[in-house]
Amino acid sequence: MTLALGIAALAPGLQGCAQIAGLDDREVTPLIPIAEGQAGPRAIALDEEAIYWANERSDGAQGSAKGGALRMQIKDDRAVIDLLEPSVESPEAIAVDATHIYWSSTDTTRANESCQGIETDRDKLLMMPKDAKLPVTPVTDETILWVGCGRISAIALGDARVYGVRTTGHRVTWARKDDTDNDNYPTGVTAPTGAPAGVAADGDIVYFTDQSTGEVFVDDTSNEEKETVLLDELTMPGLIVVDEANLYWLTPDGVLRYPRSASTGEAPVTLLDGLSSVPTGIAAHADYVYVTVRDAGSVYRIRKDGSAEPEEIASAQGGPTGIAADRSGVYWTNSESGQIVRFNDE
Repeated sequence: MTLALGIAALAPGLQGCAQIAGLDDREVTPLIPIAEGQAGPRAIALDEEAIYWANERSDGAQGSAKGGALRMQIKDDRAVIDLLEPSVESPEAIAVDATHIYWSSTDTTRANESCQGIETDRDKLLMMPKDAKLPVTPVTDETILWVGCGRISAIALGDARVYGVRTTGHRVTWARKDDTDNDNYPTGVTAPTGAPAGVAADGDIVYFTDQSTGEVFVDDTSNEEKETVLLDELTMPGLIVVDEANLYWLTPDGVLRYPRSASTGEAPVTLLDGLSSVPTGIAAHADYVYVTVRDAGSVYRIRKDGSAEPEEIASAQGGPTGIAADRSGVYWTNSESGQIVRFNDE
């Protein structure tokens, strides 16, 4: 990752957690704010070297009161780095692979426009290489993968494609990672009553949920077949994640699990239920699923196999929203208090 390595070089003497103020006692203090003063942070993504997140609003640090921000932080370094030049763009969903950063964005000057009957580039799916010279101009021929109407609220990465959930466009749209000519084709829920909410991908296989129909779909994009219904009669399935064996998705009060190779008629398993507020974020890593509940200020750790009761690993958070996890820890955005938080899950 050239971008991360180049930025890390700006912090001479960095030799791990022990030399970072506040991070030298990881075992005693598992919960650490690693960035503060952010303006409405929401989606978050990780790679081996860095944390990436999207701010809904500008905090003035970019010299602009409009739009939002796309930012990163090298792990165990407190410096926050702006990835984009100031603009009216407001990044929302974000994902990363080995070479690129992908995000969705809305032009804030057109955020409340109706797209019916007009041509608009209001909503966008964009990408930038990790070795780009920073900060990058947000919207150029080199960054745009897709433009159009329909807020892109969640994205997922397959081997060759980027999938975007267009909640107001009533469909899931994909674009090829190597295509900057906007030559992409829609898939997923296209009916006017459709309300796609979550998308997850593994190679050429993509899964997505529809809250209005109560269905989970699966699509093998390597062939010409249309998506098929994997599960139906569900209650408002939301964001969804996938691992080697299972699917996990949010419900209005918890989390369900379902095998990717389920037997006919097999029912989903409840891993978490009875929440007083709607959960807002979900991540899966190793033996656990992690969930944020923004209105309750809570973050949960749930064993994938259901062998233990769910644990509330953080409470009284300032609006926990997006969440991501890897071997270095669990990270989430506190959208109300403006923090990026790390939990050292050891």
